[in-house]
Amino acid sequence: MPLRRFCTLFFLLLTMPLWTLLAGCNMNPTGLQMSPGWDQRSVAVWRHLQPDMMALSPSGKWLYISCETFPDTNVPSLVAINMQSARENYLLSGLIRADALKFAPDGSLWMGEDIPNGLIWRIADIDKLPLEQMVDRPSMNTSNDSIAPFRVAGTFAHVGLSFSQDGHYAYMADAEKGGSIYRLELAGRNLSVLDASMRWRAISDASDARAEARRWHAASFGQLEDMETLPDGRIVMAENKTGKVLVLTDHGSKASIETLLQDARITHPDNLAWDKKRHLLWITDDGEPSTLWAWDGHQARRIALHKKAKITGVLPIGDNVFINLQARKSGPDLTMRLFEHHAEETGS
Repeated sequence: MPLRRFCTLFFLLLTMPLWTLLAGCNMNPTGLQMSPGWDQRSVAVWRHLQPDMMALSPSGKWLYISCETFPDTNVPSLVAINMQSARENYLLSGLIRADALKFAPDGSLWMGEDIPNGLIWRIADIDKLPLEQMVDRPSMNTSNDSIAPFRVAGTFAHVGLSFSQDGHYAYMADAEKGGSIYRLELAGRNLSVLDASMRWRAISDASDARAEARRWHAASFGQLEDMETLPDGRIVMAENKTGKVLVLTDHGSKASIETLLQDARITHPDNLAWDKKRHLLWITDDGEPSTLWAWDGHQARRIALHKKAKITGVLPIGDNVFINLQARKSGPDLTMRLFEHHAEETGS
């Protein structure tokens, strides 16, 4: 080999990131361990973004991801992946630990902040939002009129968020230990909290929701995380500190809550997603190691495991299941596409 070519190759090897070098070997560069019958592909590489919840635009063109970052002009709170071109875009910065992420019945995107005084931020017509928008959190000023704090949704740690099937209500959970469950009537913008007797009690001042919840002796929980609406209209909720997946049935003025799933292997349920194609409930566990589970209503099957990263933001889209690998110790954060081996691929 000529000396110049050898030196060039040697220089490239020295400057390439370790995870890139490992990708060319037979090793697993992502560190994600898959169960038999499943495979993985990297979709996006993120540096210092803490990718969390995911939401697919109604058009199917954009995959939006909230980022658990702190305000900084160079660190986004919301990113998007073009599902056709795979291009990554930074959309919005300035929020504090962006977490909850769901499309509302009117097509707007709701994004919550996971801090004690967190707010829901509403973005209208998100698919047309120009790149690199800003929120000045202290003044609440935004760079685009389509971005605004949705104060009527209450002030608390917004992680759990879901909507009723009929589009009348938004359900939200305060992720603080001992936090409560809230319901927002979308038409009248009336906020209420669920008390210990399972009755909905009106909140008169959304900015003081926590204090009013205490005065109503609201039901408290062991750190509620994600929420998801099932096909039958019930709302499933991940209670992280108890290792339970709960289910809420709304009866109008009252509600009932039952334990849907408690499996000793699932220690800290975090993110939830209903898979309408496979009829499965996907559950991420942010324990150590972090795991991804698929529950069919009878038993939970572990699909993926990571010993040095947190699996977040599970979202099934068609044949694929998307997740994030957050806080990887051996490389940048990743968005991953998981998929099953088909018969023709396995040769069976």
